Amino acid sequence: MVFALIKALHLLALAFGAAASLGNIYLALSTGPHDLAAPGFTNMLRKLYRLTALGAIVTLWVTGLILMAWRHGIWIDGFAFNAKIALAALLTAIILFLNAMAPRWARSGGPPSYVPVLHWLGAALLLSIVLLAAIAFG
Repeated sequence: MVFALIKALHLLALAFGAAASLGNIYLALSTGPHDLAAPGFTNMLRKLYRLTALGAIVTLWVTGLILMAWRHGIWIDGFAFNAKIALAALLTAIILFLNAMAPRWARSGGPPSYVPVLHWLGAALLLSIVLLAAIAFG
């Protein structure tokens, strides 16, 4: 029962992370004159997506480590697992960076032009991590 609950939390965190990732991409695709009429709404969405991604990645790490240790031990040999961990660490670094810098960017007039690229990279990393997890865990 506890294992199922932890696994459900893990899958929910994955869903929330995917929603945040896609939401940021949709916002990046929709920038333009129509975005200017509701900057408060758009900025609130960006903040919610950013915080959702942060909560999701923390939950994924905690529940993922518990699930792995419970079923497989502390490490799994193989390229797919090692690559998954490396990509998850990179995704975590991107999410932490975006969350740390967002308040500063808000005070200075907006994020730098490379931020949408980080959102696209994060989405690609998330998809790659899920694929590698499917390979690593069968």
